[in-house]
Amino acid sequence: MLKINCCVIALFRLIRLPNLLIVACTQLLLYYKVLLPVWQLYALQPALDAPKFHLLVAVTVLITAGGYIINDISDLRIDLINRPNRVVVGKLIAHSTSYWLYFCINLGGFLLALYLGQIAGRLSLLILFPLAVAGLLLYAAILKKRPLLGNLLVALYCAGVAGIVWIAELPVFQQLALQKAPELFMVQCVLSSYMAFAFLSTMFREIVKDLEDQPGDAAHGARTMPVAWGEHTARIIATVFGMLMLLLLLAIGWVLPGLSFISIMILIAIATLVGIGLLYLWRARTQQQYHRLSTTAKLIMLAGIMLLFFLDFI
Repeated sequence: MLKINCCVIALFRLIRLPNLLIVACTQLLLYYKVLLPVWQLYALQPALDAPKFHLLVAVTVLITAGGYIINDISDLRIDLINRPNRVVVGKLIAHSTSYWLYFCINLGGFLLALYLGQIAGRLSLLILFPLAVAGLLLYAAILKKRPLLGNLLVALYCAGVAGIVWIAELPVFQQLALQKAPELFMVQCVLSSYMAFAFLSTMFREIVKDLEDQPGDAAHGARTMPVAWGEHTARIIATVFGMLMLLLLLAIGWVLPGLSFISIMILIAIATLVGIGLLYLWRARTQQQYHRLSTTAKLIMLAGIMLLFFLDFI
């Protein structure tokens, strides 16, 4: 029994279970808290009803899980230097088993996507699956070891977690546009704002992770931003994304009417965390200090999801 428990824990670490839960929560909150209330207000049927939308969430989670696995396989030698105590591939789960899991998860995701496309009559959605898988594979194999390009791809993927919800419900957006519904603008503002926040916060955290992982990256020829362009340049670029986050938070508070007291407090809390993160960014010099900054960046991203939970503009 103990061995089985250890295997399960190792698998959860490999696929980053907490991160997968965040992906699922993001899409579910956008669907149930942002879109459905407006659809119901105008007596519109969602393009994907609840069971079909849950399948879409499952596909997204499987794509993400596969991306984490192939990234860990590709980064094994680097991780043995940067975080030896957290390495799973080759220690807790064999290389061959990791590849097998990667194949099975992607196969399962593709079959689910195919099934969803057929029952929803939206086979055009199916093309998103191979594009996402190929992008994450390209990131793990090549782009992660290049300055800026890998960071941009991951940030775009994180923004795409919300974007796929928009694409899936596009027919209903078109119906609202024909009815000239005033709520349409608010929904589009929420979705676009969250996508922008996901992109900016991910870029900030990705650069911080590169700063933290410099020893292993440099030792194995990975020319990430701090290695290729220097720590000072990396800090400047991360600061730009942090400042853009602050401007975005200000715009959200200005554009979205009727924000609840809790929502305003969360916005202030996020802005405070960003400010603390920027302060840490220019003070950090050791891996431990960069790790603390990375944790702050995670909290910023989690707070953004909390804002979705308390958002109520209908």
